[in-house]
Amino acid sequence: MRSYLRSSLSNTRWRRTVTHQSRILFSTTSSKENKSLPQLTLYDSLSNSYKQIPLNVSQNTYSKEGDCSIKAKGIAWYTCGPTTYDSAHLGHARTYVALDIIQRCLLYLHTQNTISCNESIPPPIFIMNITDVDDKILTRSKERNIPPLELARHYEKEFWQDMDALNCMRPTIVTRVTDYVESAIIPYIQRIEENGMAYRLEEGLYFDVVKFEEKTKTEKRNRYGKLAPGRDMSMFSWDDNNPNSETSIKDRQNQKRDPRDFVLWKTKEAENEELAWDSKWGVGRPGWHIECSAMIDSTMGLDAMKENYRIMIHAGGVDLKFPHHTNEIAQAEAYRADNETDQSEEWIPHWVHTGHLHIDGLKMSKSLKNFITIRDVLHEDENDKYPFSSPADDFRLWCLGLSGNYRGPATYSKSRLEEAKVTRDKLLRFLVDGSQWISRRKSRSEVSSKWGMDENELLDQANICMRNCIEAMTGNKESGFDMDGAKYLAALIELAEIGNKYILDNASRDPPTFALEKLISTLRDCLSIVGFSDMTVRAGLVSDTHHDNVGVGTDSVINELVQFRQEVRKMSLDNVRNKESSHTNLAKDLLKLCDNMRDINLPNIGIEVFDSQESEHQWRIGFRKNTSDSKDDKHTVQKPKRHSKQSEYITPETFFQSERFSNQFTRFDSDGFPTHDNEGKELSKRKIKKLVKKRDAFFNTT
Repeated sequence: MRSYLRSSLSNTRWRRTVTHQSRILFSTTSSKENKSLPQLTLYDSLSNSYKQIPLNVSQNTYSKEGDCSIKAKGIAWYTCGPTTYDSAHLGHARTYVALDIIQRCLLYLHTQNTISCNESIPPPIFIMNITDVDDKILTRSKERNIPPLELARHYEKEFWQDMDALNCMRPTIVTRVTDYVESAIIPYIQRIEENGMAYRLEEGLYFDVVKFEEKTKTEKRNRYGKLAPGRDMSMFSWDDNNPNSETSIKDRQNQKRDPRDFVLWKTKEAENEELAWDSKWGVGRPGWHIECSAMIDSTMGLDAMKENYRIMIHAGGVDLKFPHHTNEIAQAEAYRADNETDQSEEWIPHWVHTGHLHIDGLKMSKSLKNFITIRDVLHEDENDKYPFSSPADDFRLWCLGLSGNYRGPATYSKSRLEEAKVTRDKLLRFLVDGSQWISRRKSRSEVSSKWGMDENELLDQANICMRNCIEAMTGNKESGFDMDGAKYLAALIELAEIGNKYILDNASRDPPTFALEKLISTLRDCLSIVGFSDMTVRAGLVSDTHHDNVGVGTDSVINELVQFRQEVRKMSLDNVRNKESSHTNLAKDLLKLCDNMRDINLPNIGIEVFDSQESEHQWRIGFRKNTSDSKDDKHTVQKPKRHSKQSEYITPETFFQSERFSNQFTRFDSDGFPTHDNEGKELSKRKIKKLVKKRDAFFNTT
């Protein structure tokens, strides 16, 4: 591993592969101009303030950032991973998706930022631990009569599968506790003991908080509990009647010196366990809190890591803030107590915590029967034939902009995920409709190239959207906010609405396609930055993306199929309208088959067809009907209806082309709605409103 890291980290061109759609090449060059580009602001739980994350990390990060004599270092980010004794649940999903969004933004900003020195900055590197030895793992293994490591590996494999399904990036380095016990954790504990801040009991070796405070009191930065200021210290009481007390009679009999003390090495209860290691304190295993401190020190102590990176960020759920992360800091400061250089700066200067997740307003619990695993949510719609179905992307959108700030609590429910589906559908509709609109216009032999104010406005809106997204992701320490997912999502929705309006407003002209292409490209880029999958980012790119739910090949195959249907339909309509025809009944049957193909067969393979009198044959990847759609939403697929007074099948697209409106209109839009009267004059807004009411009244009667 040491040689692998050295060869990888010494590369000046750094590459990190994520998903297919968001494979990013990291290659930085020196540029003084880039110094002013935006930096990421994050709320720091340690200082309770908003702080910028410096991408140029040096030995003296904050004082000598512009000193070219100091080698620039990249950011190392450590995330507390799962204890693998059971399936991961939605609380894990919210934490890891939220952190994945922030990490992706950090990676994006790295590509946009360089330093003034003639040397590139390594991109951020991400570390995550797996706790594979723990009380819960050992208990579960006994319950199921499965070796503890076999159990841990099973649920770790499941965890990574869940993370992949959620489109979360894999960490650069994974540390498993069992791999570090002898090489890192035991030596780490031994040094704390040598520094006089640990003592032995029958049950094991304990961290001495009082000694820690005495030995480090000259250093203001070193004090126990600083990560959780304002906590009710009455919980650290020997009073067994105190409901907040975490101590017991057993603690006192064991002569635990202070209720805040915690175990570093467990011996007594580990004597007969399968996972145990020999040490100077006896056969045993590590306490929970010591794992991360020791593994971080071991990983960051590698020569290649020390040369290229500094640990800057530690992240996890808010439930880990106390006591786990609090005890991590105390251990690290006790370990570094005899080194003045180490004492000059915080062990890890920035701590990021995600908020609690509630299910329908209640804390998630198996006893309340509201415990939801990640797999429960991801497989809920596995029979959905909607071609762009992606519960993972719906959940990511919910985490991004609908669940509140990532630091605050969030309440999950099926209705909220449904809201996320509807919101993502709006973005997909624009990507698909816009791509189809561009494709149709490019296929025409004569296309106008006149550039107008509408096209200028479209380019401006693309730039505004990108600027708003960058402002939302970077935050502002002066204004007091960090990653604002709601603002980011609002910018995407506004862009899609502007694009849809442009398409409708330009239905009767053929403007150049570049402006709309830029708008669509910007939306795809912004979706990719925050980690949406190909299913969302590449929606509408039918010709070069294999789509599992679309059982057809290329655009040309779809066009041929739609054209064949169009010709059969036209011949049948002509026969039905010809009262002297002897094939009227056959024509009606053919029309019914055409309608079934449009409303049943093609939607089943993800294609939606629009009937109109235009010569072109219009289709797109279909969309599910949303409960939030209005009755006259042009995207809502309505079932064909037989007119009570006429022997013809009428759909919303053919309603104004039926006999009842014979010769009243000369031109129609792509949805079959009339745009000009029989004299060729454009219809007024008042007339259009009346026609909409007529159509709605017809299709809403039984």
